[in-house]
Amino acid sequence: MKKLLLSFLLPPLFLFSATTIAEPTQVMVRAKAVDAKYIGTSVGGVRVVVEDTETGEILDEGWINGDTGDTDTLIKNPIKRGQILTDDKTAGFLANVDIDAPRLLRFKLIGPYGYRQALQEASVTSWVIPGKHLLGDGITLTMTGFVVDAWTQVLEGGKVEFYTKASLLCGCPITKDGHWKPDNYEAKAILMQNEEKVGEIPLQFTGPMGMFSGKTTLSESGHYKAIVYLVDQTTGNVGVDRTMFEIALD
Repeated sequence: MKKLLLSFLLPPLFLFSATTIAEPTQVMVRAKAVDAKYIGTSVGGVRVVVEDTETGEILDEGWINGDTGDTDTLIKNPIKRGQILTDDKTAGFLANVDIDAPRLLRFKLIGPYGYRQALQEASVTSWVIPGKHLLGDGITLTMTGFVVDAWTQVLEGGKVEFYTKASLLCGCPITKDGHWKPDNYEAKAILMQNEEKVGEIPLQFTGPMGMFSGKTTLSESGHYKAIVYLVDQTTGNVGVDRTMFEIALD
């Protein structure tokens, strides 16, 4: 009698576990530059990969695109606890994952893709519950750095001019009278020849927006590499670009 009862109960239990249905769940993912605004379309977007932390299964992937957000909300005014910082135009990627049980997911970001020399990576893990959408500001990852785009101009007599156009990682401008002032940053070009450092050239802000420049005179012919950087030691933002040039003296 007991065996008969057990065989009667087992099929419904097995059927219940086999028919568990995955539930679509939405998670908004955003990237925000340190000391600045959201990272989106203006700098080429940010790549997002959503994966299971235990199995490595990729559940969704795509691009963060959209606007950098409202300057008054993000920069000018104090942010209150619980305040929503974004709207429907603010850069983000709406991930859709089909899960049938709570899963610990990893959200990996790489960008901005418009400036490969400025690429940064960031990741965070978070539990996601089936059907419990994470919208609004969603999961926001902070990314450090500057966009630094450098080049040189070689003149007669070994004279070299160094230039860089720089911005915050979100593309937010560096200006004398703006929210991101050049006096807060140090800009230099490190000169290398045959992988040895031969000098440093300070770069001064020449404006009007994000432009820094400097110059020097070299007395030896050859191929050179300039490693141009911008650093903010207060926030930890650092950006680097490299450029090659040749000096040919008679």
